[in-house]
Amino acid sequence: MSVKKLKILDLGLRQSVLGVTADTRALKPGMIFVAVRGVSQDGHLFFQEAVQRGAIALVGEISPADVGAASPYFQVKDSSIALAELAADFYENPSHDLLVLGVTGTSGKTTTSYLLESILRAAGHQVGLIGTVSVRYGKIELPSTHTTPGAVEIQSLLATMRQHGCTAVVMEVSSHALKQRRVHGISFDGMIFTNLSPEHLDYHSDMEDYFEAKAILFTEIASDSFLQGKRPYAALNSSDAYCQRLIQRLAKAHSAGEIGLGGFGDGSQLECRVNGTFGKIQEIEIESSLVGRFNASNVAAAATLAHGLGLSNDHIRLGIKNLSGVPGRLERVSNSKGVHIWVDYAHKPDALEKVIKTLREMRNGKKLITVFGCGGDRDRKKRPVMGQIATQWSDQVWITSDNPRTEEPDAIITEIVQGVGNAQNFTVQVDRKKAIFEAVASARPGDLVLIAGKGHEDYQIIGTQKVHFDDREVAAEAIRC
Repeated sequence: MSVKKLKILDLGLRQSVLGVTADTRALKPGMIFVAVRGVSQDGHLFFQEAVQRGAIALVGEISPADVGAASPYFQVKDSSIALAELAADFYENPSHDLLVLGVTGTSGKTTTSYLLESILRAAGHQVGLIGTVSVRYGKIELPSTHTTPGAVEIQSLLATMRQHGCTAVVMEVSSHALKQRRVHGISFDGMIFTNLSPEHLDYHSDMEDYFEAKAILFTEIASDSFLQGKRPYAALNSSDAYCQRLIQRLAKAHSAGEIGLGGFGDGSQLECRVNGTFGKIQEIEIESSLVGRFNASNVAAAATLAHGLGLSNDHIRLGIKNLSGVPGRLERVSNSKGVHIWVDYAHKPDALEKVIKTLREMRNGKKLITVFGCGGDRDRKKRPVMGQIATQWSDQVWITSDNPRTEEPDAIITEIVQGVGNAQNFTVQVDRKKAIFEAVASARPGDLVLIAGKGHEDYQIIGTQKVHFDDREVAAEAIRC
């Protein structure tokens, strides 16, 4: 059984096609131009420019009578899906030849992806990874600009990974990518839903819209993967209310054999210690250096999907054990002064609360000091919430600048402080470097310092400029002083 997809041959072209794009700036003679309606621009307004740049065919949603360009035109219902399908066809459907695993959710995507990558390597796969931190395959590692690349770029990456001998690919799948149909045309073998909490509400109209975007991976994409000949397996967090709803929705497809389902909960069956996570999942011995209850859930997610895909218990156990850490995810800053310093990417309320509570459980009577800020030009509703969380669960807090972008840092901090109520355990220091230095200087041996918000990022965005700034480097410098 198969499903009809748009292919280049459907455009009736008689000459060779040299590529597909939705960006006229990247368009070269011999390429197909697909007009996509974006957040700030409508690609249908660029047909004439596309023709001038040498497009051999145009694809869009408007009536042919409204195109007015001297080039073959093909009308479609959804240009975003057409772009993804044409890109997949141009690159000869690389996902059909790969074991493809997708991870979505508000928190935990990167760590869970790294765990899956390690498990697949232990099982003998050559693995490619696409995510928030980087794109990796073989000995090549490239910095990421988006959690999930655009439709054309992602097909190109999959094709390149296939060419370099990869047999499996793990990718983080964002809600933006799902809503914008970037991963249509990719056949998935497995997918994970880690959790859902308020985030990206500057893009999604509400939590329901956010949830429905995530659900696309398990409904439309999973169904299409089944029709392409795969038997997708989905692992969902059964302790998350949104995941529970989705499990109920998928029950019919599961009973029909179109999708496998597995629940992994919050990892409460595992023991969390200061030196790692231990226990058993489905008779698999777990020994991980990752710390905290939320990482126990990530370990459970990866183990559940790998088990559902038929990987051996030994390979799952070994892969989890082999992963020593994830860049910017509770990444330790080593020092000889006995202060426990971690850098973490937590930049949303749920993630910040989880990581602070995780460290709070380990403090053994010592102080927990938190440094954090909120990004500019992003969801403003979370700012006072994060202020409340930080001051409630930390002993001392430094509220500072994150990536202010085009907003004034002081204005962002003012909104954060609105959430602290009557708390007195915080200091405002708009200069992030000074805030880190002050926080570290206040710590005594045995104290815990969390620097949250930027994680693996090695820059700050001030205005429209990126300037070098790495929390790990600054913390290491501060502890040496």
